[in-house]
Amino acid sequence: MSMRAWRTLLAVGATCACTAAPSSTQGRFTAVHNAFGALGMNVVGHISEGSLGEDGSSRFPVTLEAQCYTWAAFGGDGARDLDLSLLDTSNNRVATDTSHDTQATLRHCVTSPGRYTLVLHMAQGAGTYLVSSWRGGPAGGESSGASDVGTCANPIPLTMGQTVTGDTRRARDRATGGCLGGGEGDEGGGDGAPDLVYQLTVESRQQVTVAVEQDEDYDGAVFLRQACDDPSSEVACNDDAGDTSHSRVSATLEPGTYFVYVDGFGSSSGRFSMTVTGQAVPTPAEVCQDVQVLTPNQPVSGQTSAGDPSVFNARCADRAPGPEHVYRLEVPNESRLQLQQESPNHDGVLYVRRACADEGSELSCNDDSDDTQHSRINTILPAGTYYVFSDAYRQDGGGSFSLEADLCPVAGGNTPGDTAQDAQPLTVGQAVEGNTFQAHDDITVPCAAQTDGYDVLYRLDVTQRSRARLWFEQNDIAEQGVVALVRNPAQAATTTVACRANVLGEARALDQVLDPGTWYVVVDSAGPRQFGRYRLHAEVEDVQILDRLCRAAPLLVPGRPAHGTTSGSDHFQATCGGNARSPENLHRLRITRRSNVRLAVTSNTPGYDPVLYLRQTCTDIATERGCNDDAGDIQHSLVEVTLEPGVYTVFVDGFSNRNSGAYTLEATLSPATP
Repeated sequence: MSMRAWRTLLAVGATCACTAAPSSTQGRFTAVHNAFGALGMNVVGHISEGSLGEDGSSRFPVTLEAQCYTWAAFGGDGARDLDLSLLDTSNNRVATDTSHDTQATLRHCVTSPGRYTLVLHMAQGAGTYLVSSWRGGPAGGESSGASDVGTCANPIPLTMGQTVTGDTRRARDRATGGCLGGGEGDEGGGDGAPDLVYQLTVESRQQVTVAVEQDEDYDGAVFLRQACDDPSSEVACNDDAGDTSHSRVSATLEPGTYFVYVDGFGSSSGRFSMTVTGQAVPTPAEVCQDVQVLTPNQPVSGQTSAGDPSVFNARCADRAPGPEHVYRLEVPNESRLQLQQESPNHDGVLYVRRACADEGSELSCNDDSDDTQHSRINTILPAGTYYVFSDAYRQDGGGSFSLEADLCPVAGGNTPGDTAQDAQPLTVGQAVEGNTFQAHDDITVPCAAQTDGYDVLYRLDVTQRSRARLWFEQNDIAEQGVVALVRNPAQAATTTVACRANVLGEARALDQVLDPGTWYVVVDSAGPRQFGRYRLHAEVEDVQILDRLCRAAPLLVPGRPAHGTTSGSDHFQATCGGNARSPENLHRLRITRRSNVRLAVTSNTPGYDPVLYLRQTCTDIATERGCNDDAGDIQHSLVEVTLEPGVYTVFVDGFSNRNSGAYTLEATLSPATP
């Protein structure tokens, strides 16, 4: 039974008493006592009577067991507003009634038996009063111990706007929330930490926030369910809100009965205080009736605030439980759409729906693009009306944002680098920002599909035989992004010398030796009708320097350990060891017949993490025959491979970058079977 129901019951009882004795506090008490008795509630202790002046208070020490109690106070003639509060042994308020009336009621289910204090306050007026207490009743009736209070069979009533305290140390472990490792498959079982169950009645559509503060040594958690013993009905769950001493959930709830669990991480338990608040929330249909128009190609700015209600949810970003702003977008013809959002002071979420109030009509959703402060959607939409949502990843998120919706014909628009004639020069050593949003589909490269995406060209002028490395630092189409090197874009099928998909990150770079001349770099997508932003990085190095290093490499004699120290510049990279972008030493290994080769390197410098790799052609990473970073620990690397006769290059490098030191390298050969 909710606190509003208890107040209604009190008022009804008082009204019944008025027919016999309009101004008698004793008559009102008798009527309420009879009503409570009908609910199975029993009077506890004696009736307290007295008088108070305005703003006066009376305190009544009470010893409480682990049961549910109800207190009622009645004011006589001259009393206009009475309030009741219950304090624990530390004088912390654990329950209160601040209704504006000549009578007050307070109900609290005790989980920590002990000495408490009931405080009666004459907020307005002056005169006599009568106070009495009962125990038992619905939703928290008579119980014989703490194990019966705060369970699904006997949940503790929780009132909107109320702050209560509790202690899970005497409770039992009966359930766990999804954020603690529970879920639909846990069948209601616990996780090792005791929990208490509260019952909350929501009488109108509201955003309900439950905030729990625990003792410092209590790592608590809170979760909310629609059905008390059904884990699949979980609405929200939170372990830590800022730190381990706070937990907080917030969710938009329809009218009904819900159950709040106060739990713990691991086996943690202890004392806590909990406050539940509600804020009226409009329905999605109500919000959708009046939304701002988002004009294509014109940026807009907006603001959402932490604590604002969340009306809508997304399919990505853990359903985007934060506050949101909705826009209507009109697409006159089938078009490419590039939505871009920047949310500088919060983790924003961006999604698009065909029907504003229908979550099932969501077409695309993005949480993070490049970082948590940017979201981007690239898609193609038929003509029609759409709805764009600027949302927040965190339920307590929100902040300023800027949003832009750009439209372009499906066939393409006008962008630099669409043809070989307007290809932009590629600046070596600098990241190039680009976008295929308005590009045409002019070129098909060998490592893409027959029908690939929209492409952009760059010009790379090579003055001497050089090694070129190309990769995306960031890419909207990371899983399908393609980089290719071609001589003649008009004949890409026959003049492509290197082509690689998904070159996201330097470790996956396209690596190719090029002769002098003009080359074209193609940025494309392996999938049809794909487009988006990217950041392309290029490095070009004179192959003559690499050739000299390769020729100067000392011979590695099998069975004879070689010692060295890596230092200087990084010239070669590997496919393992964080790309091995540290200084390296080279050794030549001559194989005269087919052999099983074992290469082992040991670090002789504390902190030096060596990387060992082997190539058939010294300057060509594509001929790598083996690569190893750690063999048992970071101080050892091992490569075992079968090699045909020839001269190979062994590299002793360092993990990632700026990692160098002294080492010992050994090679062991044994005959391999034909």
